Amino acid sequence: MVGYYPGWKSDAFPVTAANVDAGRLTMALYAFLGVCWNGKHGNPEPSVNYVAPCQDAAGEAQAANGALVFRDAAKDGANLRALVAMKRRHPQFKVVVSVGGWDWSNQFSNVADSAEARASFVASSVKLMRRFGLDGVDIDWEYPTEAGVPCVAGAVCARPADKRNFIMLARELRAAFDAAGRQDRKHYSITIAAGGNANYVNDGAAGGGWIAELAQSLDWINIMAYDFHMPWEKRSGHHAALFADPADPVTADGLYASASVQRYLRAGVAADKLVMGVPFYGYGWKGCPPGAGGDGQYQDCGGGAGGGVDGGNAYGYGLLRKLGYLTAGHDGGQGFQRHWNGAARAPYLYRAADGVWISYEDPASLKEKARYVKAQGLRGAMFWELSADGGQQMLRALSAAMRK
Repeated sequence: MVGYYPGWKSDAFPVTAANVDAGRLTMALYAFLGVCWNGKHGNPEPSVNYVAPCQDAAGEAQAANGALVFRDAAKDGANLRALVAMKRRHPQFKVVVSVGGWDWSNQFSNVADSAEARASFVASSVKLMRRFGLDGVDIDWEYPTEAGVPCVAGAVCARPADKRNFIMLARELRAAFDAAGRQDRKHYSITIAAGGNANYVNDGAAGGGWIAELAQSLDWINIMAYDFHMPWEKRSGHHAALFADPADPVTADGLYASASVQRYLRAGVAADKLVMGVPFYGYGWKGCPPGAGGDGQYQDCGGGAGGGVDGGNAYGYGLLRKLGYLTAGHDGGQGFQRHWNGAARAPYLYRAADGVWISYEDPASLKEKARYVKAQGLRGAMFWELSADGGQQMLRALSAAMRK
């Protein structure tokens, strides 16, 4: 049971037992740390527009290329200490820092391509583990050879050699963590967040051999088996379907969770090194016609629906309950009707009056995914992220399903 904690939300979502259930979590991934390059970290690309001087855990200026750095040393340090303190009552609970993420993956290609920067990444990681009593590092590189956030003019954010360089970075980190672990009498873990599509698993014509080689240095791979449909697409669709629905046009491309898992297995990654990611959030579309089924599914819509998180188009299960779109009995409210796609094993909501269609995850779909994780012999389940789970309803449902 692996869950991300969003450090940048800690003012509104502090590290407390009410927000972080260390008794049900195996590991909290603290998101996100950055990496230093030329004295700065962040991403100048307009959609991110965040660049700041590098600072280490003590708040001191950091200049070494590749070093792990904080957004806010005081706040991030306090959050990490609060998470680590939970281990006293829950010794099985681990605290790991996640580096990169969608916004801050732009320097990974440079770091992995430089022996000196890789050494700095490794050394700063070991230092950070020991300073805070942490248990490992999660590398969230989105994505090797194919940067998710477009690179600004004149910068390099991706190289054809990224996946081979990633293997070298992981090997060097594994060697250092094993050596430090022998001295500290503990195990330091290395995990990654990995894409669910074929472009990630394969290294061009070379195929998926690279990911099996990378896995040798990792404790496990957290597969981001979600975001298969997004609200900037015109057509409504399930963003985290478990199985294929022949009625979905992207089914042929294998854009559903079980297909993502099978790609890794076919590439030679052992099942117990795979953790399947599930989303504690959903997405909404507006202006979706009813279609032949009268439910707005797989229809050409008018864009993303507003009214979600921060007024946007993201809707978590807890928010849907709070808005009254879902009732206590899991039926639709406020004019919505709840539907279940038996092929995809996915719930969805539709309000015919204004054509709002929402793809989301709920306890029923989590049970299906837990059943799949156990049937395939996978390591476990990961979710993004804790603050989207109002009242820990989703975590309790997933935990119960995984334990049965």
